[in-house]
Amino acid sequence: MIDLNFLINSKNKSSRNWGNHNFLFKKISNLIGDKLNELNNKYENILLLSSDCDEAFTSVTEKNFKNLLFVSPYNELLKKIEFDKNNIQKIEGHFENLPLENGKFDLIINNLCLHSINDKHNHLKKLYDLLTKDGLFLCNFFGEKTLFELKTSLFQADEKIFNGIFMRLPTNLKMVEISDLLSQIGFKELVSEKISYKIYYNHVRKLLEDLKGIGESSYFKKRKKGLMTNTYIETLNKFYENNYANENGLEISCDVVSVCGWKNNKT
Repeated sequence: MIDLNFLINSKNKSSRNWGNHNFLFKKISNLIGDKLNELNNKYENILLLSSDCDEAFTSVTEKNFKNLLFVSPYNELLKKIEFDKNNIQKIEGHFENLPLENGKFDLIINNLCLHSINDKHNHLKKLYDLLTKDGLFLCNFFGEKTLFELKTSLFQADEKIFNGIFMRLPTNLKMVEISDLLSQIGFKELVSEKISYKIYYNHVRKLLEDLKGIGESSYFKKRKKGLMTNTYIETLNKFYENNYANENGLEISCDVVSVCGWKNNKT
């Protein structure tokens, strides 16, 4: 289970040096812009849920729309977003508790927050209800290969030092499972695509710093504290080097799945 309070606290702390670690969010925000360009529609009311700062927000505000509501539980990140348009609102609120009017939005964007949702079915069902009868849902989430090199190396280091393993990162989401869930809820004409990134580091310490710098470090309720000693990190780096290093450095994978679907068939 995700500890939402711990996650929110981690994200709010990350606001202090967000610009030093947000390179991946910048890349992924382009996926939203590209998809909206492809659809080339003008939207009346857009609901944006996103775990970044202003990356997705900036991409959406460049498109045609009448009203935009940006909801995020990360108050310190929200404070960093500035705009002077009356048709845009930003609201602090939990992704899993959206007291909004059903049938109001003709576009809902869920960007990189699905992995931190405890009850995914009810969350997605609520978004379905919030859409107008011909509304569009666009969702970006981290796919199943994301950080698998780090996870494997963490397990090996845990076994070496603690004679057991600890769960520190959320279970990766599978494209087929989320697509099936959306279909069960009622979404139509689902289209899914996956984009894979390879990122390289000289040392695992910098990778861990980047994860902490975007508030995506461990946030489980039953997490064990005090594990990341210097000795542990060096052991972790050795396992990482042995298994996933090449001429570019330590390789890390990031899969981003983009799924879009309509509340009803367009035909």
